[in-house]
Order: sequence, then C-alpha cells, then structure tokens
Amino acid sequence: MYYTAKVREAHETDSGSIKNTVVSFLVQDEAISGVEAQINKEYKGSTFDWELVSVTETKYVKVLEAADRADGPRG
Repeated sequence: MYYTAKVREAHETDSGSIKNTVVSFLVQDEAISGVEAQINKEYKGSTFDWELVSVTETKYVKVLEAADRADGPRG
C-alpha cells in the first residue's frame, strides 16, 4: 500500500523566528506503523524540530519511475 505522510518541520530563520513548513512523502509500506518507522529513520539526526502530523492511505497502486518507462507497453 501507499501512504501520504505529512511532516511539519520547524526551521529557525536568520532573524531567530521559527518558520513551520509542511512536507509530504509518498511512502510504501504494509501498515501505518511501518510508515512511522520510515519517517523516523528519514529524520534521524535532524538538526531541527519535526512532527509527523498525518498518515493517510492513498489510492495509488504503483509508482512508475523513469527506469520503468522502457519496460512498459509504450517502451
């Protein structure tokens, strides 16, 4: 299954204020707990605060990458 994981990142600006940004990841895993583990691994050692704010199942069935194009019926 594919999930969308949204993460809020808190970065300090040059003026000292905090700027929050939400970034999205497309994550393949069998369960939400696996998605959480992958996000934790991605942010391990980060130098800013972050929070996993949501994980939702998507309707995607497959992600086609550039290398997959030559193998398909249009190849």
